[in-house]
Amino acid sequence: RIDRANGAAVSSADGDVLETTAIAASAKLSGGPKERLRVQLKDVSLAGFDLSGGRQTLQSDVLTVQREGEAEMRANWVLGNATIARRFQKNLGSEPLLEVDSPTIRQAVKRILAGESDPRRATEKINRWVHDSLEKRITVSVPSALQVLKSRRGDCNEHTQLFLALARAAGLPARGAAGLAYLDGKFYYHAWPEVFLGAWVAVDPTFGQMPADAGHLRFVSGGFTRQTELLRLIGSLRIDVLDSR
Repeated sequence: RIDRANGAAVSSADGDVLETTAIAASAKLSGGPKERLRVQLKDVSLAGFDLSGGRQTLQSDVLTVQREGEAEMRANWVLGNATIARRFQKNLGSEPLLEVDSPTIRQAVKRILAGESDPRRATEKINRWVHDSLEKRITVSVPSALQVLKSRRGDCNEHTQLFLALARAAGLPARGAAGLAYLDGKFYYHAWPEVFLGAWVAVDPTFGQMPADAGHLRFVSGGFTRQTELLRLIGSLRIDVLDSR
């Protein structure tokens, strides 16, 4: 379990988890958050990863990530929409470690939204609240959203779990994603949520980004069990940056 907090490396009792598993980029990206990033993924089999779809396009071993624009961010529905509820039933319900139906979770999101019914603005409020409310600290346990709400601390997995539970409780279809995120010349293992607005949109409550910038490379979608698939990248994957803007 790894993360990046407020632009600085996070260490654990076992050493600097991030730096020992970081993957160097072939070129350091200048400027701030990226709108578009194109990279070549080398020296590993890409079979079985969720590299194509939504903001990401994979052609052979070249991955292009395009940050979502206004069309994807614009939702032509309101919270509580019955059609959306039926279509995205799987992405709205409780799961192990996601206590969507907990009165504590539902009361919390009610306070956060304060009557907001627009999906985009609701997403912005939840994303900002989770980012601002959780102390950035690496952990070793498997987080439950309810536990995170009570402890108010954790790494990217805790931020993602709490966001997912709050979003679903609000009526926002949401799912988890994990992969690599770019920072300071390297790609680090990271987790973040995706929310359906006008399309599936990546957000990052750990970094406080909405939408998440193109430096987020999604390799898997789903719960924590799928994150173990990322282990086969360690020590093998090379990333060549082809272009960015």
